Amino acid sequence: MAERTVPLIRKILAAALLLAALLPLFPAQTKAETEETPGFIEAAFELLEEGNPFTARYEKLTGKKITPLFRLGVPYYFGGQSGARGNGYFYLAWPEYCVKMCEHGSSWFRVGNYYCYGLDCVGFTRHVYKACGKEPHPALSDLMKNWWEHRASLVYTHRKGKEPPPFDQLKDVLQVGDLYIIKHETTDTRHVMMYIGTLRDFGYTAEEEPALAPWLDWPLVIHCGLSPFYGERFQKMIDENPERYGKCSTTDGGVAISLLGLSPEDAPEHGHVQNTDYSWFTMNDGGYMLTVINLTDVKYYCWYRQ
Repeated sequence: MAERTVPLIRKILAAALLLAALLPLFPAQTKAETEETPGFIEAAFELLEEGNPFTARYEKLTGKKITPLFRLGVPYYFGGQSGARGNGYFYLAWPEYCVKMCEHGSSWFRVGNYYCYGLDCVGFTRHVYKACGKEPHPALSDLMKNWWEHRASLVYTHRKGKEPPPFDQLKDVLQVGDLYIIKHETTDTRHVMMYIGTLRDFGYTAEEEPALAPWLDWPLVIHCGLSPFYGERFQKMIDENPERYGKCSTTDGGVAISLLGLSPEDAPEHGHVQNTDYSWFTMNDGGYMLTVINLTDVKYYCWYRQ
């Protein structure tokens, strides 16, 4: 009896050792890991407003459903961060907007004034990264100054010999989720945007958008920054909801999609809104105002890929 037991024990031990060796290849899944992790576009587009035509195009192309986190989109708020889901000012009044007094002022945001809480440009991209299960990207100043430390993640930079190809060729090398960090010399401010593809990637054609025909293959970016239509949109909301938002000042921007690389003069429409000059295309698709990012004073930049 004992002689037959020894080989059996050996087989059990061998099986246990084999299972132990295989376990690292199939780690236990947490609840978060078993749920589908959104891609960059899904995580970013849920911060756009209801009825955004790019969201509708993406849903039609992929069959996915994107539910906006906030009905009017996420407004710009100087220093705004999202925090953990369900925590922090960003989610405090969800699905309504949290009212927050400004503590650190900028050219538009005044200390002591109240605003609808939203995100700034870094708060937006870090929110998207977090939603996709990725680590937060480094500070913008760190990416600009400490390029050697981050060289493995910098696809292109302003340094001689490391510059990118022309904008109309970037589609061949960029990946959705790549970040474009720029520094404006005029204002000494930095801004970060996320690459989402091209107009052609979203199914737009020259027949549908003749004014945009020359730029169907130029980079589209999504970002939380200055926008000519957010101010009016949020002022209307404030006026219609005085009990909740009556003490708020409007915002000067929010999460929006823009076109990258062309000169502002190439856009057919221009305007001065809330102390800022804008250039844009009013698209046939939903009347969307596709703004052009002004890069005329940008000397320092980098493309970052985690």
